[in-house]
Amino acid sequence: MDMENVKQIFRDAGTAISRAVQFTEEKLGKAEKTEQDPNFEQLVTFCDNTKQNTETILKNMEFILNSNPGMRVENLFFLDKKKSGLSSSEYLGIAMTEAGNDFGPDTAYGSALIKVGNIQQTLGLNQREFIKSANDCFVNPMNKYLETDMKTVVKERSLLEKRRLDLDACKTRVRKTRMLATTKVKAEHDLKVAQEEYDRQAEITKLLMEGVPSAHPQHLQHLLDFVDTQAAFYLKCHESLMSLQSDLSGFPSDQDNVATLSPDTPALGRIQQAKVITSQEPRDAHDLRLSAGEVSYLSL
Repeated sequence: MDMENVKQIFRDAGTAISRAVQFTEEKLGKAEKTEQDPNFEQLVTFCDNTKQNTETILKNMEFILNSNPGMRVENLFFLDKKKSGLSSSEYLGIAMTEAGNDFGPDTAYGSALIKVGNIQQTLGLNQREFIKSANDCFVNPMNKYLETDMKTVVKERSLLEKRRLDLDACKTRVRKTRMLATTKVKAEHDLKVAQEEYDRQAEITKLLMEGVPSAHPQHLQHLLDFVDTQAAFYLKCHESLMSLQSDLSGFPSDQDNVATLSPDTPALGRIQQAKVITSQEPRDAHDLRLSAGEVSYLSL
């Protein structure tokens, strides 16, 4: 390491210490602080609101789009590569179709399970397509904005704050310096340089912050694209469920089963279910054997 590098290290260390001292004295009320004009402070507030609100929206958006903990755990441990990345609805659909095939696709219950399972898998596929579209049209562009434009604004504001601390530290040294000519001249020269660097950085930072409001129309377009994507997703789901409901309308319901228990028997009136409280042994050939807990059907 040459001598010039060593000197630079000491200069940087001295600058850092000077900033720390100035910052501490400001907090303790022992040093003056250069204030910005109201217009600049309004820009600062607007930028802070834009950054914080965008981060909050994205955090909640990503939670909704990635709300399937089973998917995340499975992807983490690679439990089943064939099913990796499936949504909860698709897992439910697979379970239903497998159960329907076990019970028999020629039975009413098995056939219904297969139909519902297929639609559940379709809903899951629609959900995955929606998540991808939502990320493409909203989440990714907004994250990119935070990582590029807003990150640049934050960086330049941080640099401006350092320039301000340097400027105020120089002002403090000028006030405290003794009337020695050489000391005073150097302090005033340092103050002039610090003022020029601060003014230049303040102008750069202001220009960047003035560009933040112009990004909002683009953010609005991303939001509209997200709403279109979400509406299309729910429309697909609605159409699939309505079609499923129509397919299942011909299946016998529980009430249908009750009404057709004795198809050869003339209608005797209203049929009602009754739960047996205590067991009963038949007294003769015409009595029924009843067990506690079973359900019997009575004709009223």
